[in-house]
Amino acid sequence: QQCGIVLLSGHPLALYCRMVTMSCSNSSNADWFIEIESPDAEEVLPEWIECYIIENIDPTICGPLSKDLSAILPLRSPLSSAETNASTTNQFPKTDHLKRARRRAATEIEVKLRANSSAQTQKLSSSSSDDKTSCGKKLKSEDVESGDINTEKQSNGHNIKKRKQKDRSNQNSTPWSLDVLVGSVQQCNDSLKTATTTRNATSPSLLAVLAKYGLSEESPNFTRQSLPGRPAKNKEERDEWNKSVWPTLFFEKKTTQFKQEEIALTSAEIELMKNWMQEALADAMMGYTQWREWKEQIEPSRDKELSLSISGALVIDPQTGSIVSRASQERKLQGIAGDASNHQTWASFPDYINPLSTAPLLAIQGVSRIERQVAISNGMESDKFRGGQYLCTGYDVYLTKEPNIFEAMSLVHSRVRRVIFGIPDEGMGGLGGPKSSGQEAGIHSLPGTNHHYRAFRLNLSDGSDGCIGGDMTRKSLVAELRNLHPEKEVDCRNI
Repeated sequence: QQCGIVLLSGHPLALYCRMVTMSCSNSSNADWFIEIESPDAEEVLPEWIECYIIENIDPTICGPLSKDLSAILPLRSPLSSAETNASTTNQFPKTDHLKRARRRAATEIEVKLRANSSAQTQKLSSSSSDDKTSCGKKLKSEDVESGDINTEKQSNGHNIKKRKQKDRSNQNSTPWSLDVLVGSVQQCNDSLKTATTTRNATSPSLLAVLAKYGLSEESPNFTRQSLPGRPAKNKEERDEWNKSVWPTLFFEKKTTQFKQEEIALTSAEIELMKNWMQEALADAMMGYTQWREWKEQIEPSRDKELSLSISGALVIDPQTGSIVSRASQERKLQGIAGDASNHQTWASFPDYINPLSTAPLLAIQGVSRIERQVAISNGMESDKFRGGQYLCTGYDVYLTKEPNIFEAMSLVHSRVRRVIFGIPDEGMGGLGGPKSSGQEAGIHSLPGTNHHYRAFRLNLSDGSDGCIGGDMTRKSLVAELRNLHPEKEVDCRNI
């Protein structure tokens, strides 16, 4: 890598990125722009994982047991990369897509066991009832006269009637059982191992929780089963798993299909992106015109051979479809003395004297200038300023050349929505422009940053489909961009 590896906020900028051609309803527009995404967007998970299950749980303890298990063995996602590097021995499978409890049809053996248990309960209940009857015979005569016995008989008769109706209802319904998911085998074994090695630990262990409810890992209903290791891909798969395997959660917004449909560029969006890329090219040409005007004002004997790489940069409001800021406009406002509208003498050329005055940053400074003007005109405490634009939030930035690392990070801080560029920077590109090695710097999707934006590049293959402005094809646009940014640009700021 020519740019090497740079550390920023503790994260390496050298990230593997993949480029995905965005689809749209118009096939002639589908391959105009290519999105650069991080490979972390897709998580590779096993199809099945081994888990421990407690079968046929007493319904009265199902809730408390599930709560205690969640406290010590939460259904969780895999460890993050930082956690994995810190402790490679405690990597557990993803289980947050599984529900803690399952209700299913009872087996014949479970039904017979319940019948025997019910018979014993009824026998004990009958014995208790006989004791109550014998005690009732000793009631005083005044209690009989007051009608207390009749009231008790009516109450007992009502309870017996309700009990018979409930038993009849249970006989007509299908017997069911409750099962509880303890956790993945790796997670449970780690907890059991920790409990045996640290017996004096104050925190509850899996052994203690099981013992609390009269269970243990040796109990016959403490079983091992294979459960889905990933969330369901669609509703049909979720329904099948819920019916025959284990109840699972379905995260529709996390499915690959939903994400692709949600972020797919429409034909109208691509048409606008074509037009704005042409406007960015026009902004770059204006920048070179400004550069020539400035060079004509300096001493030709010393600086006639100066050359400078100038990019075009636009900040677009996608809601209104208007240009918010141009790099060339901000350059003129900063460089020309007096009233810029009257084409006064260039006092300086920002791109030349200040290495931070590159086209992307000039365009961002143009947005800041608008914010300052609103604050000066209305005051920083005014509702217009407080309810106005915050930096470049929601804006799109169009560049003729891929931003370098510090420019890409400035776009992160500016909270832009999208960045669309033309020619990749093979040396210091900050968005992962195409290279043969496949190892790129993706600032826009850098883990640990508090803002991400989508990055697109123009497809540089020779295509003749579609037009820009009615007469410019992608092939001619690419040719003009390559002429504007040759492979080996000479920049006087780097000499």
